[in-house]
Amino acid sequence: MLTFLPDGAGKYHRIRQDMDRRPKRLKAALGRAFLQAGWLTRGRALAYCRILGFYGWGLFLSIIVISHWGTDFEGQPICADFVSFWAASRQVLDGHLADVYDRAKHHLVELSAFPGLSFGNFAFYYPPTFLLVCVPLALAPYRLSVALFLILTGTAFVRALRRLLPQRWALLPILAFPGLVVGVANGQNGLLTGSLFGWAMVLLAERPFVAGLCLGGLVIKPQLLVAAPVVLLWARRWRAVAGGICSGLGLIAASWFVFGATSWDGFLHMSHEAQGAFSHGYVQSWKMQSVFAAAHLLHAPAWLAYGAQITAAAFALSLAGWLAARLRRRANDLGEGMTASGQVAVMIAAMPFCSPFLLDYDLACLAFPMGWLLLQAQRTGWWSGEKFVLFLAYIYLLGARLFAELTHVGPTPFICAALLFVLARRIAPDMWLHLKQIVVSKKAGWFSRRQPDAAPVATRNNGGVQA
Repeated sequence: MLTFLPDGAGKYHRIRQDMDRRPKRLKAALGRAFLQAGWLTRGRALAYCRILGFYGWGLFLSIIVISHWGTDFEGQPICADFVSFWAASRQVLDGHLADVYDRAKHHLVELSAFPGLSFGNFAFYYPPTFLLVCVPLALAPYRLSVALFLILTGTAFVRALRRLLPQRWALLPILAFPGLVVGVANGQNGLLTGSLFGWAMVLLAERPFVAGLCLGGLVIKPQLLVAAPVVLLWARRWRAVAGGICSGLGLIAASWFVFGATSWDGFLHMSHEAQGAFSHGYVQSWKMQSVFAAAHLLHAPAWLAYGAQITAAAFALSLAGWLAARLRRRANDLGEGMTASGQVAVMIAAMPFCSPFLLDYDLACLAFPMGWLLLQAQRTGWWSGEKFVLFLAYIYLLGARLFAELTHVGPTPFICAALLFVLARRIAPDMWLHLKQIVVSKKAGWFSRRQPDAAPVATRNNGGVQA
């Protein structure tokens, strides 16, 4: 078909066509960059892992090298958050159990070990179940104690990931994982809780009771445990439920027997103080990684931030339960091992939406759902957007706090939502295709309703448009 136009009209028509094609070209370019991510080859991915590993571990080791007797160049303790654990242990061993949950007396013990201490919030906010773990820490000097704690928890974390990803090439991404670096640099318990999640993931298929014991151990940090019962019940993992009840109640009973009811009263009082300090902004929101903190960074009032947090938690828990049930019905297709590990992957991916009090080191466990997705991609190939989501989820922890501080935008809810989305699409591809068809049909209906507006232009004869 030929189109004959006057010169001016033809030039205008060509310009208009070129302008119409530009959004399509931009859309295609964005699709290639973010959805297909062809630039993220295996070689480049491993190169990025090397860069992140050299940067993260190099920065941490440089601080260790120039430290002096457990303090950095600013006079602050290395792996600073561990100071609270060590001080709580020292109080218990010295017979001052009641002072652990006294903010002022606890800080005096910290100052006795590090007189120049001047960072952060010094109180011990953990339940007596975690105090059981802390008790032996002060039997050794601070530097030896923090080294042993981080080596043991880091080894357990890496070993669990290696059980999930035993391939030789996977060792570099595991060791360079920013979540591992953040957990070690802060001297926190994120690698311990991540290890409990990870071992539950690799053991659920063959030893469900032991996997439940691991999940029940998360009563040391109960805000991370919210999604576990929902997923296990919907997945009908009764042995794992029994194991979780045994270990969870066992740790609570042991802490009650060892420390008495006074410790739990102190913990509840301290939790109330912590909630007040958090709600009123005394804890910097850019340090937090929750939905509440992301809303607070955007200057949302407390009631709106809590509303967003509750809504996100309800949606994430509902989706996690539904996905766990879908995986149970796909056991013949995926195999028992992949089904069980996928259910724990969903549990971990839903966890960041379940508590307003969440920090970057708590998210080291996201390595396990990322590993599960990587195994699925090896089995059936990469799906649209998966590469880029995994890339973001892998790298962002190293700069999550800095990004939030500089931009006042918390990236974690968005990245975790993307990770949960690609997991859901992998687990329920038929539902995803159905939803996609609905969207396409709605879009086609919208364009068909707009079509009559363009009809007079096509039939217009006064402009010289002829076929």
